Amino acid sequence: MEIDKEGAQQGRALEAAEAPEQWRGAVEAPLPGTPVGAAWAHVASFFSAHIYLPGIDVCERVTGASSEDDEDGRLVITPGCVRHVASSAAGLWAREELLESDHAARRLRYAVVDSNMGFGRYVATLRVLDLDDGGEGGCVISWAFECDAVKAEGWSEAALVARLGASVKGMAERVQQLAAVAQ
Repeated sequence: MEIDKEGAQQGRALEAAEAPEQWRGAVEAPLPGTPVGAAWAHVASFFSAHIYLPGIDVCERVTGASSEDDEDGRLVITPGCVRHVASSAAGLWAREELLESDHAARRLRYAVVDSNMGFGRYVATLRVLDLDDGGEGGCVISWAFECDAVKAEGWSEAALVARLGASVKGMAERVQQLAAVAQ
């Protein structure tokens, strides 16, 4: 059976036309003088977004996570758990599933599985990176994302990057303050 080259090209063009527009990007915020381990302890706390993210006042476990504590007394959080986050003031909410929590790489990945913000597919990766080899001179919080273009009024790729940039900056400030108190 011979495949019609023109038909195959038309099929690929049709698939590409039907695929949603993708947005990708990353924002960062430095935490000078904050040890990388101290910052990671806060960022890794999946059910504490309301403590670190400006505008988020609700962060509740919906499903998953262990009922056991680790050696530091923290809840053991495993991929597959879901949290509900919300901003009461803005009337926005999302349910987010933890996809990965890699303590050695200081990386957390999650996906929005439901929201009232117009997201289709949205996956974020939060990382805490050393500013120097020892991690004592400070660190950086990096928030990368990839998502389907948001089809809601007031959203654009630039607006999403700006919103995430403000969020990661506010998160860095709060983490830095809390890490300083703990030292």
